[in-house]
Amino acid sequence: MENDSRIKEQLAEKYFEEGETAFEDNDYEKAIDCYKRAVTCKPDYADAYYWMGYTYWVWNRQYEKAIECFQKAIELDPDYADAYSWMGEAYYEWNGQYEKAIECYKKAIEYEPDDADAYYRMGHVYADWNGQYEKAIECYKEAIKLKPDFVFTYWGMGSAYEAWNGQYEKAIECYKEAIKLKSQDLIFYNLMAIAYENWNGQYEKAIECYQKAIELKPDYAGAYYDMGNAYAKWNGQYEKAIECFEKAIELKPDYASAYKGMGVAYEAWNGQYEKAIECYKKAIELNPDFAAAYCNMGGTYLAIGNREQAKTYFKQAAELGNEDAKEWIKRMS
Repeated sequence: MENDSRIKEQLAEKYFEEGETAFEDNDYEKAIDCYKRAVTCKPDYADAYYWMGYTYWVWNRQYEKAIECFQKAIELDPDYADAYSWMGEAYYEWNGQYEKAIECYKKAIEYEPDDADAYYRMGHVYADWNGQYEKAIECYKEAIKLKPDFVFTYWGMGSAYEAWNGQYEKAIECYKEAIKLKSQDLIFYNLMAIAYENWNGQYEKAIECYQKAIELKPDYAGAYYDMGNAYAKWNGQYEKAIECFEKAIELKPDYASAYKGMGVAYEAWNGQYEKAIECYKKAIELNPDFAAAYCNMGGTYLAIGNREQAKTYFKQAAELGNEDAKEWIKRMS
């Protein structure tokens, strides 16, 4: 009997290792089969259940099956912190079962108090769960205490500060800390720029952030587009805005939003309606469901006195769900 037990133990290890190899090769179906074989040979193999659960989570987010496996791993090993943590992630993503997710993260932290990832994930859950931003920030702060170079925790905390009564100054501090840690990451310059725009319209500082992002990635069409919008809002620097939109389109020829932005700038810049219409038409050509472009086109035709064309475009925008267009149709009736 002892010999049989040793053979099964060895087989379980063999299947487990094969499961790990299959997982690394992204062959998740094979990995699951190997882990199942491992627990058949060794029913108390907690790690095999854990990895089977994690594989189900990775493989098309099969949350229910993943949770069953994590629960089994915890049943066999009650202080299995990683199993609690990933079960929390599964509950969070599976129809937003926030309360259960929080319970799991707290349990993970109970067994592994220095688990920065669990604090980070719990912060995301609190932020999404009825906007409990204060609790979210507490979690992010704990994560940073445990792991000061955890760059994306600063992202989460910055976003929470912005959402929590528009604490843009604190949000910007977070993004600056992230940049210190990971200065080549464009996302933080973008986030900081948006925060500056929202914080009493500090467009000049926002534009500096967009320019920094472009220095790091000269073909960053999105930064040119955002910078164009900032110039348009900053004392109506429409000519500079148009230059930015043109650059965005040069880098990304099918950039419908950039054509729309350029149309708005032309219209605002001494009423260059003909050029604005050309831009809106191009935006619609690229994106036939672009409701805002139809609405803008309607407004431009109304501005030049062509009510029939205006009604046509407002109607198309309204059919696509644009609320502003619906209001214009009521006014014109």
